[in-house]
Amino acid sequence: MPDQAKQTMTGAQPDVLGSEPLDSSRPAVTAARVEPDRDEIEKPTGLLRGLGRIFLYVDRLFARIVNEPLNPMFHTGAITVMSTLIATATGVVLLIWYKPSVNFAYESVQAMSQSPYTAGLLRSLHRYSSDAAMFFGMLHAARIFLERRFDGARWLAWVTGAALMALILLIGWSGYWLVWDARAQAVAFGTAKLLDVLPIFVEPLSRSFLTDEGVNSLLFFVVFFVHMLLPLALGVAAWLHITRLARARFLTTRPMTLWVVGVLLLLCVFYPATNEVPAAMTALPRDLTMDWWFLFPLVAIDRLAAGQSWALLFFASAAFVSVPWWLGRRRRAPAAVVETRCNECRKCYADCPYDAIQMVARTDGNEKYQAQAFVISSKCVSCGICTGSCDTAGIGIDWLSSIDERKRITSWLTQAESEGEKVHIAFACAESAAAGLSVDLATGRCDELPGYRVLQVPCAGWVHPLMIERAMRNGADGVMVVSCGPGECAYREGARWTALRLEGAREPALRPDKVDRDKVLLLGLDRTRKAELVAEAARHRAAGATVVDGGGGDRPGYFDMAAAALLAVIFALAIGAASDLVYAAPRHAGSELAVSFKHPGAENESCREVSEEELAATPVHMRKPRECKRTRPSVRLRVDVDGELTLDTSIPPSGLWKDGNSVALERIPLEAGDHHIRVAIGETADPDEWTFEAEKSLTFTDEARRVVVFDRVAGFSWH
Repeated sequence: MPDQAKQTMTGAQPDVLGSEPLDSSRPAVTAARVEPDRDEIEKPTGLLRGLGRIFLYVDRLFARIVNEPLNPMFHTGAITVMSTLIATATGVVLLIWYKPSVNFAYESVQAMSQSPYTAGLLRSLHRYSSDAAMFFGMLHAARIFLERRFDGARWLAWVTGAALMALILLIGWSGYWLVWDARAQAVAFGTAKLLDVLPIFVEPLSRSFLTDEGVNSLLFFVVFFVHMLLPLALGVAAWLHITRLARARFLTTRPMTLWVVGVLLLLCVFYPATNEVPAAMTALPRDLTMDWWFLFPLVAIDRLAAGQSWALLFFASAAFVSVPWWLGRRRRAPAAVVETRCNECRKCYADCPYDAIQMVARTDGNEKYQAQAFVISSKCVSCGICTGSCDTAGIGIDWLSSIDERKRITSWLTQAESEGEKVHIAFACAESAAAGLSVDLATGRCDELPGYRVLQVPCAGWVHPLMIERAMRNGADGVMVVSCGPGECAYREGARWTALRLEGAREPALRPDKVDRDKVLLLGLDRTRKAELVAEAARHRAAGATVVDGGGGDRPGYFDMAAAALLAVIFALAIGAASDLVYAAPRHAGSELAVSFKHPGAENESCREVSEEELAATPVHMRKPRECKRTRPSVRLRVDVDGELTLDTSIPPSGLWKDGNSVALERIPLEAGDHHIRVAIGETADPDEWTFEAEKSLTFTDEARRVVVFDRVAGFSWH
C-alpha cells in the first residue's frame, strides 16, 4: 500500500459519512438551497482549454502504443530535470579538456571532436541534454498554461518555473559564448549591444569586440564563471518550484531515464555536435547554423534597437510571470476543518497532493485525540481530495459539502423511487470527459446520460467510497465515477487515489462486503472522449461494470520497447532539428568602417578666490583660499573617405563631473572596394585644431569590416 510511512491506517472503516451530521451547527440542505455555488466548478471552455486539447490528443495517440512508464508526455517536468542534471554532469567532466581562455577555447573544443568516443561524445551529450531540457521544459510550461494549472496557490510553481526556464536559457546562452566560434561571436555582439545601453560599464562593451587582439581575457573568464555559477541558482529555483508539492516527481523513473539517455545518445551518435568557424571580430554578420533552442533571442536583438529589445524582453517577461494574476480564475475558498469531527486518522494529510494539510495539536479540548488536521490556505487549491479521504466529514470544501451532497443524492434517489425509475449515480470530474455534459443542477438529469443523475465535482478524488456505498444502499442501480485520463491529472493524484480506493488498495477503501463491485464503474477519460463516456455509461447501465483508464492496456514487453524506440526517434528528430538550423543574420550590402578611441580632452582648470564670508561658513578643516574646477571639452572626431567628409561629431567626456575620458565607437557603412581613409581627432575646444591625424588606403570586402583604433600611447592602429 503506498505511503505507509505517512498514512495511518485505521482498520475497519466506520460508516460515519452516511450518518447524520455530528455538528449541529452545520447548515442542512433545504428546499431553498438546491445547489452549491457551482461557479466554483468552472466549465472547461475558452481558447486555452481548446488549445489544451492538442496535448490530450497527443496523450491518446501515445497511450495507444506505449504504457505510461515510457510515455514522455506524462513526464515532461521530470525529463527536464534529468536532462539538466546530465548537462551539468557532462559539463563538469568536460573541464578536463576545455581551456577557459579566449586564445585557446576554440582549439580545445575543436580537439574534442577528434575523440568521438570520449570527449566528443561527452561534448555532444552536453549539448543535446541542454537542448532536451529546454524542449521538455517548454512542453511542460505549455501544458500547464493551456490547462490553467497556474492560478491560486499554484502561482509559486508558475513563477519559479518561469525563473527556471530563464536560467536554463541564460546557461545555454553563456555556454555558446564559451565555444568562441561564429555563434559565440553573434552571442557576444548581441550581449554587448544590450548591455551598452545600461549604465553598467564605463565604456561600451562593444569596444572589446572590435578586433581579435582587443578581446578582454578577463571578460571571457567572467562569462565562464557565470556559466558555472548559474546551475547553483537553478537548483534553488527547482527546490522552490516543488516546495508546495507532496511526492513531487522530481526525477524520472528508471525506464524513463533509460529512454532519455537513449534519445540523447541517438543524437550524439548520428548527429554529433559541431562548431562554426572560429570567431573573427572584424567579420561581418553572415548566415550560420545555430541552436534555436537557446539562441532564438538573436532574431530580435539583431533586428531591433537595444532599447526596443529591452522593452520587448520586459513586457514579454512581465506578461509571462504575471499569468496567474491576469489570467487566473477567481480563487476558490480553501478546504476547512471541523475540529469536532477530526479523529486524527491522518488520511487527508497523507492524500493531499499539495502538502497543504498538517497535523497540529488539538484546539477543541478533546482529550481522546492529541492532534487534528490543519489546512494551510496559501497552499490549498480547493481540489476536494481531502473530502474523499475523511471518514467523518471532518474536512472538505464548504462550497461542495459532502454532507449536503449526499443529501442531494438521497433526494434524487427518493424521487426516482417514487416515480418507479431505476437510476444510476454519476460523479463527474470537471476535468474529465464529463466536463462538457449539460446537467440540470437541481435534478441531476443529463440528456446525454439517460438514466443517470450526475453530480459534478472538481476532482474524482472528492468522492468518498462511503458516498458510493450510501448511494447503493439508498436505491441506486449502479454508480459511475468519471476521472480525467491517465498521466496528467489536473490535481496530480486525484485519479490515482480514486482508483486505489475503489480497488481496496488505499484507505478509505470501497468495502466489497457492502457494495457489489460489478455495479461500480470507474472511467478514466479526458475531455476529448465524451463519445466514449456516453457509450460506456450506456453499457454500464445495461450490463455490468469495468474499469476504463484510457490507456493502451497491458502489452507485451517487446511491443513497449519497440514503441519506446519509435518515440525516441521522433523526439530525437524534434530536438535535433532545431539545434542546427540556418540563421540568416541581417546585414547591409557592402562593408563597414569602425572607428574607436578612448581619449581625454585637454584639461582646463579655472580658479577663483574664496571670499571671507564663504570661508566663515565652511568648516575649518575644509577651508581653502582658492577654489579650482577642472573641466574637459568634448573630443572631436572627423572621418574623410576618398577626400569627402563622411563623419564629423563630438564625444562628450564621461564621469559624474564630466572630466573623464571621451569614448567613441562609430560605424560607417561603405561600399566594397579600395578607399582612402583619413581620421582626425581634436582634443581641444578649437574647431580648427586637430591634435592627432592619420590616413591610409584600405581594401574593403563584403565579408569583413575594417577597424581604426586610436590610443594616446600606441597612436592609430589599422585592422
